[in-house]
Amino acid sequence: MTLAWQLRPAQAEDLPAIKTLLASVGGDQENLQPGQFAVAQDGDGTILGCGRLKPYPDCVELASIAVVKGLRATGIGRGIVGKLLGQYQGPIYLICEDDVVDFFRRFGFELIPLSEMPLGLTPKWEHYASQAGHLDLMRRD
Repeated sequence: MTLAWQLRPAQAEDLPAIKTLLASVGGDQENLQPGQFAVAQDGDGTILGCGRLKPYPDCVELASIAVVKGLRATGIGRGIVGKLLGQYQGPIYLICEDDVVDFFRRFGFELIPLSEMPLGLTPKWEHYASQAGHLDLMRRD
């Protein structure tokens, strides 16, 4: 049996579930705005995954991607990323760990040197790099 789920734009009432999901994966919870998010929900309305396009003055970042543990690798994350990428034309950046680089390459993201990091992402990079040890910077043009 396959799990039925659908993608939709997030609403303000989804923020508590989004916060819980992001906390479970150590994701970016800064300045959460429902209009930036897409969510996947099951038939009962339970949020199964989320992601957002986070605007900065000098760039846009694909961020806060999270899927409920136990439902990863079921297509939910791919669906969320695909929906978000379809909403924006132009370069999109992301910060990720080594284990998901190949996942994001499937969407056209490529590793780029830190010297190409937009200034707006620098504080986030410094915050998460101090926790994770090693991170990757990627861009999709």
